[in-house]
Amino acid sequence: MKQRVVSLVFIMALLIAMSASAQQGTTELRGRVIDPQGAVLPGVNVVVRNQETGMFRETVSGQDGSFIASGLVPGTYQVTAELQGFKKFERKDLRLEVGKTSSIDVTMSVGGIEEVVTVTTESPLVDVTSKEIGGNITSETLVKLPSVNGNFVGFVGLLPGIVPSISTESFGSDSISVNGQDPRNNNYMLDGGNNNDDVIGQRAGTQARTPIEAIQEFQVITGQYDAQYGRTSGAVINAVTKAGTNQLRGSAFGFFQDGSLTTKDFFAKEKGLAKPDTQYQRWGGTVGGPIVRDKLHFFGSLERFSIDRPNTINIPSRPDLNGTELTQDRVWNTIIRGDHQVNNNNTYSVRWLREQSPQANQIVTPPPITPAAAREESDVDQTLSTNLNTVLSNTKVSTLRVTWTRENVTFANHCFNTNGRDLSQCPVTLAFQDYTDQQDSTAQARINDGIQAEETLGWFLANKGGDHDLKVGLQYEYSGAFNTNQGSLNGIFSFGRNNAPFNAAVPSTYPDRFTIRVGGPSTFYEKAPYLPGFAQDKWPFNKNFTLSLGARYDMEVIPLAETDDPLVDKYPTDRNNIAPRLGITYDFDGKTVARAGYGRFFDKTHFEIITGLYTGTPFTSSFVVNFPTAAADNGPRNGQLPTDPFLVNGPVINQAELDARYPGGQLLRNTGATWDNPDRRTPYTDEVTLGFERQLLPDLAVSADYVHSQGRDMLMSLNLNPQQRNNPVVASSTLVRIGSSTLTQATAELQAKYPGFVPFTTNVTQFVNTGRLDYNALMLQLKKRFSHHYSAQVSYTFGDSHGNTSGNGAPGSNFQVGDDMHLERNEGPTDFDVRHNFTVSGTALIPRTGGLNLSWVVRALSGTPFTLTNANVDPDLNGIQAEPLPAGKYSGVGNDPYTVENFESQRNGARGPGFLNADMRFGYVLNAGSRRRVEISADVFNLTNHTNFANPTGNQASATFLLLTAYNTSYAPRKAQIGLRYEF
Repeated sequence: MKQRVVSLVFIMALLIAMSASAQQGTTELRGRVIDPQGAVLPGVNVVVRNQETGMFRETVSGQDGSFIASGLVPGTYQVTAELQGFKKFERKDLRLEVGKTSSIDVTMSVGGIEEVVTVTTESPLVDVTSKEIGGNITSETLVKLPSVNGNFVGFVGLLPGIVPSISTESFGSDSISVNGQDPRNNNYMLDGGNNNDDVIGQRAGTQARTPIEAIQEFQVITGQYDAQYGRTSGAVINAVTKAGTNQLRGSAFGFFQDGSLTTKDFFAKEKGLAKPDTQYQRWGGTVGGPIVRDKLHFFGSLERFSIDRPNTINIPSRPDLNGTELTQDRVWNTIIRGDHQVNNNNTYSVRWLREQSPQANQIVTPPPITPAAAREESDVDQTLSTNLNTVLSNTKVSTLRVTWTRENVTFANHCFNTNGRDLSQCPVTLAFQDYTDQQDSTAQARINDGIQAEETLGWFLANKGGDHDLKVGLQYEYSGAFNTNQGSLNGIFSFGRNNAPFNAAVPSTYPDRFTIRVGGPSTFYEKAPYLPGFAQDKWPFNKNFTLSLGARYDMEVIPLAETDDPLVDKYPTDRNNIAPRLGITYDFDGKTVARAGYGRFFDKTHFEIITGLYTGTPFTSSFVVNFPTAAADNGPRNGQLPTDPFLVNGPVINQAELDARYPGGQLLRNTGATWDNPDRRTPYTDEVTLGFERQLLPDLAVSADYVHSQGRDMLMSLNLNPQQRNNPVVASSTLVRIGSSTLTQATAELQAKYPGFVPFTTNVTQFVNTGRLDYNALMLQLKKRFSHHYSAQVSYTFGDSHGNTSGNGAPGSNFQVGDDMHLERNEGPTDFDVRHNFTVSGTALIPRTGGLNLSWVVRALSGTPFTLTNANVDPDLNGIQAEPLPAGKYSGVGNDPYTVENFESQRNGARGPGFLNADMRFGYVLNAGSRRRVEISADVFNLTNHTNFANPTGNQASATFLLLTAYNTSYAPRKAQIGLRYEF
């Protein structure tokens, strides 16, 4: 595999050499030079210089007085302009933010060039030329606001349209859902390059976590992003790491929590459990400075986490198993960056990030688990990025970028890791009705690489019916993942209607199903080249109107073997992915803008969604089987002994019978399959927006945007071999397979190829593009820049996300009967539908205190949807038991009941508990002069100690029906954190 990666890097280098600056990780300044009477001045020498690094861009104004400097590193700049016979123009402290275009007017007065006219004014808050929806978060905000886990992804949720999951369950796995979509569908960029996980998507955040202290700023675009951005229908998160400057600067920090500063959580108090001895230590530092002033700079960051985080085990049906456990995280994160201005026209940067994050004793739910079923994780993430900016002329800038990301991760358990990494040597997993005990059945590992190379040409064409800010680009990306999976190799005994320990004398305590992987570990390699190109023009065709025109083409090739798949001759490739982008803005007065846009956005395929196409072939060396095959043995739930030979002895593997049926060392006949579709297409989203933004004061702006998006061709799973039950009472019924006509024909082809081939006995799945999602939202935002001792940001979103699919991965339809998926019955809210989303954050410096300051983040969310069902009955006889209960009011019975007031009899017709959390920081700054300062802080997380619960079980057949038994993953009980930060 190493040779393959090296070869790909070489191929991409050749590709880039064949092609001719986007704002992916950079910023842009444009302007016009005029005299006091408004006449344009051509031939003016304009220098845009970074005040921190001394690096500069030099250009000359054109015939219409216009100039542009693109591909700049975000930061604070000084602009000077010189022309013989005029006084020198100078403007300092111009803040240029990542992903944005700033515009200025340069007015030059007649006089000697030795005379200087200095202009001072605040940088504008509103980009009056942009149709994009979103915002920017600076490093100052990141280090001042309280963060419960030190992950910047949590701060992305300060902006409208974004619902964050700030994970206190698994380290570094914060995620966001944008515009009611699957969290997988986002695009994380770091320094302009790819920072995504192409296997699982972005449902666990970025590929490599970037420390808060190392981020210069980040931009979030939730709608109407230009054609240079692709591979997502969600948000673009465009982060930039810090760079060295002409002064030696940096920081050292430490933040600490422990059990004495933490309140007992709700269930620990209720059950009388001991408070765990938790600890949280985050410490490290950054340093950057010059190697050669104005030319060559370095930056480095080191961060350490040492965390013992609490997990309360709450199993209402087995209170004797309740307790508290600690998960151990021990993390090292390292960043090294260098920037070099070779000459006036060439600059480059190189940045490497590595994070190692082992985790032990993970309590991963749902369902609830006992300590014996804990997991372990070992994860090493890396990303390397190089950027080369070349000024080709006063109007042309080339940006060349090459990025590599890698994840080397293992999800397993202690037994696996201490028994030669062989899960078959571990005890069986006991999956009771409401909890799992004895052993975790997870054992998988992968190494996935993402290699990206792109070339973008920025070209400024002046005075062509207005100015044209053109960008064209080509990209090549290769994603590859080597997977090995031993999951279920130890065997799983399920107890579908029982929570009591096994007792050989009590038939109801026997398992009713046995699941095991046969044939040994599964190993396979996934790969996908991705070939996009784009063209974008921002055209202010008169004083007030700016037209944004763009188009993007994405082609993703996934070269599947399609082994023994009678439904396709060759893997499908969608070659019609043309994505137009259109926007228009009207600038009222330089401070107020009305904007509208339309765009089409294609997703990128995430390997985990289509893994079955690699592993679910009719003949395979490794697959998972069930005994009985069709459904659970009805004996135990009816008080009788099971009859299946793998169940009659209780939870003990009948190894002799298993070896006889599935001998090792050969291809085995799979009981089911996953097959492709010759018409499989890439899902896409069409989006229409209308918005208004106004800068009310030099430091205050408000905005309102309406967003309508519709996801089409969403992937779903069609079962070609559905089941049919002989009566609706599960405990007294039997199931048979009723293969579709498509499957009947496919089976005949396989029988001709393999004489004696018998029909499939489990699901045969085919991907189909039948899903549909619709989202409507009103997004409001107020942002106040720091002045008069405080800053603030407020956002509110009222949204509605509906469709004929849950929107989570490529789901099937629980209402399929025969060949008919009955998608009309599958209508309902998506799994990520949050109606109300409100956040307020800010900082305040208390006057006349010498340095006392406050900062806060408050978030309130309405509940997410879920469905009320009864697994004891199956009215449509399809073997799935997912029909919604009748409309009405439902309540749990027992400790901590939850009430659903107005259940709508549909998928996701109930609403779970809402979410409310307030975090506060109390700090005091001691200034030591020469940019040196020390800040002592005390953070209080969950200030009101509000308990945020996860959705309860909606299965009426469960003993925990509508009982609150678990926490929202973003929940933490009230706790304090002591911090010390030194900045120099």
